[in-house]
Amino acid sequence: MKKLFLLLILLSAPILLFSAPFGLSMGMTLDDLTEACDGADLEHIEDDCYYVFPVKKHPLFKHYLAFVDDDEGLYLIRAVSDEISTNDYGTEIQNAFSEIKERISKTYGRPRMIDEIASDTLWKDDKYWLRALAEGSRAYAAIWESSAKNELKDDLNNVSIYASAKNYPQTGWITLEYDFNNMQAVQDAQDDVF
Repeated sequence: MKKLFLLLILLSAPILLFSAPFGLSMGMTLDDLTEACDGADLEHIEDDCYYVFPVKKHPLFKHYLAFVDDDEGLYLIRAVSDEISTNDYGTEIQNAFSEIKERISKTYGRPRMIDEIASDTLWKDDKYWLRALAEGSRAYAAIWESSAKNELKDDLNNVSIYASAKNYPQTGWITLEYDFNNMQAVQDAQDDVF
């Protein structure tokens, strides 16, 4: 009986390891991350931020950052796309955003959409969509929040995607973030200095 139980655990371990976003899960240590990245070295950027190379990737996203606290372990994953060439209307960015939003919705349900433009901006017309986004007058995001009614799996507190852009050349990119439930503990410890 013990052998059967051990065999089931060993067979399910890869499934458990790779079921979280990009195969990375809350609380992973730097050693755990290295293992999940098939032994690839982590590149330390600054503070808790590391450039990682997960085995499990999505073709839209080319850059992966993991935020790891000494006590809490992995608390945030940020994936960033390559730059997407687009027009004044931001068509290509909006299309890529919509596609990834629909795919994430299959896992986490419908998000809360944010498509807001500042009331005092000159760039309200659709033909200035990209310019408004690049200059910070427009916010374009989708957010999945864990709640009592809709608890996100994989120990996630929040999943969000948002679009960013620049005018010259006309390009934009999409950022996807996974905030784990331990992120608040990390923020509380950081705020303890105040």
